[in-house]
Amino acid sequence: MYIILGFLIIILAGVVQAYCEFGRYASPDFKPRTLKTRFRFVLEGLWIFLMVVGAAVLWLPYVFSPTGAILAGAGIFVFWLVLPFIITPIMRNRLLPPWDQVKKELEPKGYNERDYWRGDWWMIESKQKRRKRKT
Repeated sequence: MYIILGFLIIILAGVVQAYCEFGRYASPDFKPRTLKTRFRFVLEGLWIFLMVVGAAVLWLPYVFSPTGAILAGAGIFVFWLVLPFIITPIMRNRLLPPWDQVKKELEPKGYNERDYWRGDWWMIESKQKRRKRKT
């Protein structure tokens, strides 16, 4: 029971963290409204709190055995290394504007309806990856 609850809390923390990460990197045109206010700090603290609580819930039933430390470590591993590959693309797909709104701007850059959310066109310029141009 505690294992399921702990991992559910960690998954919820991963969703909140991906939402906050999108807001940190997004240019002002694409940043969600909730992350333009002071509520942003509440969300930043919430995902940290949820991650710690999820790890504690995984660890508490097994306080005096190594199983608890292994489960808590597995929860943190899932949070940092597995969930970003699953949740981040879903979050970008949900938060970026529909293709019809950005079609005129992105088609000349080589994007299409299936892959426009994978690029870094929506990021702040300082966060975009610098690509070498062929001259």
